[in-house]
Amino acid sequence: MERNIRLDYFKVILSFLVITVHIQDLWGEESLLGWFISNGIARIAVPIFFIISGYYIIQKLNNSQVLKRYLLHTLIVYIVWSVIYLPVYYDTIDSRSFITFALLGYYHLWFLPALLMGILILKGIKIFIKNDSLVLLIGILLFISGYFMENIELPYRTFYNGVFFGFPFISLGYYIRNHNLERSIKTPYLCVILFISLILLFTESYLGYKVRFYHNIFMSLYLLCPVLFMCVIKVPQLISKPNNIGKFAAGIYFVHILVATLIIPISETNNIYKLPSITIVSILLSIFIVIINKRIKIFL
Repeated sequence: MERNIRLDYFKVILSFLVITVHIQDLWGEESLLGWFISNGIARIAVPIFFIISGYYIIQKLNNSQVLKRYLLHTLIVYIVWSVIYLPVYYDTIDSRSFITFALLGYYHLWFLPALLMGILILKGIKIFIKNDSLVLLIGILLFISGYFMENIELPYRTFYNGVFFGFPFISLGYYIRNHNLERSIKTPYLCVILFISLILLFTESYLGYKVRFYHNIFMSLYLLCPVLFMCVIKVPQLISKPNNIGKFAAGIYFVHILVATLIIPISETNNIYKLPSITIVSILLSIFIVIINKRIKIFL
C-alpha cells in the first residue's frame, strides 16, 4: 500500500509541536514568543491529526468489518497506554476522577477516546444523512458550540472531546477526501487563505496572552488546519515500500508526557532549556516503541 511520505514527515513535525504545548511556559509567562508557540501555532497539531484520521477513514466507513477492526485496535492502544501511565496519575486522583480518566483519557490520551467517539458519530450520522454538506454543517455547529463553551469557562472536558472537537475535524477531513478539495482548490487560493488564517490565529493567541487565557479551541483553526493539510497533500510524495515514520510520530505523541513527568520533569516556567532533552528522549523511546510494536501491535 502506498504512503504519502510527505504527510508522514509532517506528522513528526506536528508531534514536536504537541511537546511544546505540554511543557510550557517555554520562556516564562511574560514571553510573547513562547506564548505564540505553545498557545498559538502548536495548537494546529491535534486538529490536523483528527483531519488526517477523517481523510483516511472513508474506506473503513464503507466496510463494517474493517471499521470494527480499526476501532478495536484503537481501543486496545488506548487501554495499553492508560495502563502505562498509571504510575503517573494513580496516586493523585480520587475514584470519581479515575472514572473520568478511564472514559475521556488522561492528559494527552484524550485524543484516542475522542477519535473513537468522533468516528462513531460520523458513522452514525452517515446512516441517516447522505448529504456531506449537511454532515459538515453539523460539525461546524458543534465546533462553534465548543468554542463558546470554552469562553464561558466550562470545564475543559465538557468541550474538548470527541463531540465538540474531534468530530468537527474528522468530518472536515472526510469532506476534503470525498470531494477532492485538495485538487479542486488552486494553490494560490490556498496560500492566500493560509496567510489570512495564520494572521487570525496569532490575533486570537495574542488576545489570550493579554488576559492569560489558555485557549484549547481557536476559531481560526477550523480554517487554518484544513488549508495547511491540503497544502501538504496537494502534491503527494508516494512510496510503495514500508516505512514507520507515521508510527514514529505517534510514538512521540504518546510517550512525551511520560518523559516530561517521570524522566525529565518540567518546571513551572523556562522549560525551553528542557525542550531539547525531552524531545531527544521522546524520539529514542519512540524508536524503541516502534520496534516493539512490529511484534506486539498494541502500542501504535
